[in-house]
Amino acid sequence: MKQKLILLLAVLTITSTLDSFALNPSRTYKVKPEKYGMQYKEEKVKTKDDMILNAWFFETTKKTTNWIVISHNGDGNMADNIELCGQFLSAGLNVVMYDYRGYGESSDFQIDPDIFIYPQFITDLNTVLDYLRKSRAITKFDLYGLGIGAGLSLGVGANRPETKKIVADGPWTGLEIMKKKYKEKLNKDVIIPFGYDKNFEPIYALDKPRNTIRGVMIIVSPQDNLITPNDARSIKSVTETFVVKNSPSNAENFSVDKNAYFDRVSKFLNN
Repeated sequence: MKQKLILLLAVLTITSTLDSFALNPSRTYKVKPEKYGMQYKEEKVKTKDDMILNAWFFETTKKTTNWIVISHNGDGNMADNIELCGQFLSAGLNVVMYDYRGYGESSDFQIDPDIFIYPQFITDLNTVLDYLRKSRAITKFDLYGLGIGAGLSLGVGANRPETKKIVADGPWTGLEIMKKKYKEKLNKDVIIPFGYDKNFEPIYALDKPRNTIRGVMIIVSPQDNLITPNDARSIKSVTETFVVKNSPSNAENFSVDKNAYFDRVSKFLNN
């Protein structure tokens, strides 16, 4: 009985890990912010290659120029992070949430679940950041990402002089590294896309200190199969590593203890 329980837990852990890095778009929002009485503006953002991204802009009741942009994990869509958005608003930050092409109500784009990440997502995040500058005249912002979005936030954020701080929950490190890990740890073949600029892979984007960035936090579970504290340490220029000791995988870092999680993140952003 004990052995069966251990096997079941192992399977669940592997499944959770796969979920955190599997591209699995949903076109339907399970819920929208108004369900929770949240005030926001839905805006359409056009990319340089003529895609339309759907984005939600939230502003706190107290006027502030502090903004944070949330990049989701590629499983579902941005509506899955409404609770996180509420936490950031409570901490006094304005929030931008957006969907990559092929997700939610953004433009159609064929997503192959065997592709690890699309280089077009770099364009998507950069487009949202450019739009934030133009539509809100914001010259400094923080970035927060989960899974795929965590590595994206690190790579893009390191290449943007407007970036203040980056919080990356369970980020990938490098494309070839992740391909090898999937094969060794999960016996799964993933496709690495052609045309992904190495300068936007976290291990290369942060291979030296960026004077414009005030801090980089990595959040990681010690039990995760793919991204561990040791992997987090391979990303240079990280100023703080938050190890969520009771989390069975990076997909559950926030849900294990939401108050403790956000207290740590909030202190990092506000210091």
